[in-house]
Amino acid sequence: MAAAGAAYLHPLAQATQVKHVLGAGAHAARAAELAAGESAAGHLERTVRRATPGVVDVLKRYPSAPDGGGRVGELTRLLDAALRAGIE
Repeated sequence: MAAAGAAYLHPLAQATQVKHVLGAGAHAARAAELAAGESAAGHLERTVRRATPGVVDVLKRYPSAPDGGGRVGELTRLLDAALRAGIE
């Protein structure tokens, strides 16, 4: 759902739109934690390395990821912060 939602961003600068941009990466990191016992941090680092400048440009049009959302929300905020900071 999150991957498909990225195509449906609206131009209003609302923090909730960040979930559409980053949700697929955050959900994949959570799935890796649950299914494979992998570190979410390692998965997020790989996601940041793979993000294109276009993704970061779109992301920066919106406020930071909102609070809430449980573990996936936490991972979304970590991914958001890393991409905005340009960390690889």
